Amino acid sequence: MKQFYLMVALLLATLVAIFAVQNAAEVTVRFLVWTFQSSVVVVILVSVGMGALLAALVSIPQTLKARRRLKETEAKLERLADRFGGSKGWETLEEE
Repeated sequence: MKQFYLMVALLLATLVAIFAVQNAAEVTVRFLVWTFQSSVVVVILVSVGMGALLAALVSIPQTLKARRRLKETEAKLERLADRFGGSKGWETLEEE
């Protein structure tokens, strides 16, 4: 599944790069009180990069919560395995 996401990300990055290079005209960018001139390539690539950064920052709390729940579940599984005769049967299940 990770390979699928990697392939989709690479495809999207390639499409964005192609679009940016084909639209290399000079533009004036106005944002709040700032005004500057740059090529569309730079504007697009910076915008995509900022979007990816913001998406990663938004997903951090969910990722940390999922990791904490996984550790709690693993600890609970260990406690149950010890309670019901050790983890002798778990090794065979993990190997399958």
